[in-house]
Amino acid sequence: MCIDYRIVDGPQGGLTFDFIPCDHAFAGQYDYDREGSDVFSVSEEAFLFIEGMVARAFPAWSDGYHWGIAWLSKEIWIDVLSHFPELRGDVSAGVHLDAIIGKYVVTPAFLHDRHEFQRETLLRFLDQFETRVRSLLHRYPYLLIGGV
Repeated sequence: MCIDYRIVDGPQGGLTFDFIPCDHAFAGQYDYDREGSDVFSVSEEAFLFIEGMVARAFPAWSDGYHWGIAWLSKEIWIDVLSHFPELRGDVSAGVHLDAIIGKYVVTPAFLHDRHEFQRETLLRFLDQFETRVRSLLHRYPYLLIGGV
């Protein structure tokens, strides 16, 4: 079985992460548009490779945001994306999967052994994800992560 690295428009529900652009700061309110036209989703397994970089740039992630809504500013996303070349390099260089998981995946137990590791597909996903996020950051100051 292969990991689903598709980026899907709109919220999906289930074991996916939604990325929700927002144009205002979190001020004790929960008024964001999870159904907006710029919302996109990725599978939990695909997000696991990015989650470690999110946790580094946004230390509060360890407070349980994997299951909630995390309000990440443009500045935090720029920091997250700055780590993508390192992951791409490790994947391209043929670093063993266990080492990649140990370095980037916060909760390895969520990455099931039955999944095939497809390096080229992961690299394409990282490129597409980064392009999508950078595009949204030009128009929105926040990109929320809606956890599973």
